[in-house]
Amino acid sequence: MTPEYLRGCIAPVFSAFDEAGRMDERGQRQFLDFLLESGGVSAYFLRSGLGQMYTFDADDVEKMARVGQQHLEGRAPTLLGAAGIWDRNRRRYPDAKVYTEQAVGFSRLAQELGFDGVVHTVPEGLRPQAGETPHDVVLGYFESVSRAVEIPIVIYQPPGTDPAYVLTPEVALLLAAIPNVVGMKASTSDAAYICDICSATSDRDFVFITGAETAFYAGLCAGSPAVIGQGCCINPQILGAVQSRFDQGDLEGAIKAQASANLLVRACPDPQRFLKMYAAEKGYAVQPFGRSKGIKRRKGVHMLTKDAYNGFKRLLETELSRYT
Repeated sequence: MTPEYLRGCIAPVFSAFDEAGRMDERGQRQFLDFLLESGGVSAYFLRSGLGQMYTFDADDVEKMARVGQQHLEGRAPTLLGAAGIWDRNRRRYPDAKVYTEQAVGFSRLAQELGFDGVVHTVPEGLRPQAGETPHDVVLGYFESVSRAVEIPIVIYQPPGTDPAYVLTPEVALLLAAIPNVVGMKASTSDAAYICDICSATSDRDFVFITGAETAFYAGLCAGSPAVIGQGCCINPQILGAVQSRFDQGDLEGAIKAQASANLLVRACPDPQRFLKMYAAEKGYAVQPFGRSKGIKRRKGVHMLTKDAYNGFKRLLETELSRYT
């Protein structure tokens, strides 16, 4: 049966770092408190794309898993990004055996800690061997993870996925047949693609999670019950309004809420730094720092300008006032 938490806004939790780019345990706990108290989130996805998962090493994954699950246990459903370590540098691919072993190990850790599920990116870092296609690699990888754990597995097809690894409706149907694989997120606003995947898997216990919040209304029309995007952290109330109004048959209201969500996506200058600064302004001990891709520690990462921050804050609060 499809997990109940795969509905509504699933927050791709932003990762808390200090000025040197090290993980900030206290800041992470504070940021999770901020999201919890803001409301509107159905589940929390730790080590997400927006959480800069490609900058993580193995120690970071374990620390995020332990801190996040300990803090959220009994308070909200949790998902852990459990793919192997790779910085997505296509000039330097990971060793396939090591990557898969890491993925299995992180998944088992998530299960031991009590996570409600794991999220695995389409394994585009694993190259086909003789006689294999990229889709053979994908199927083999998820079969390996499925054999290792009993908790739900969600597939994540991130922006810029190698076209040879992009899941077709036929491959999605095969993946949906693997035990424990319960759904997929695809970061696309292509309504035709969303429709085709939803149609192909409609008779399975398999959820398509809209991975571009600007397409949530289109996803709802096709049968997608959940969304993951920056707005699931910044303005989940508005995306919740898209869904609740759609469910009530108020299509005009749902479209207006979707337009509001789209406006905020276009206007936000830097979702991670903005929301960390906003949380700090609200009294949570969160620092505004991030990491550059492939660089774990770098000093002097700049905050948003005061004008950029205040401008988006005014817009956000104006839009939120319509839905809260």
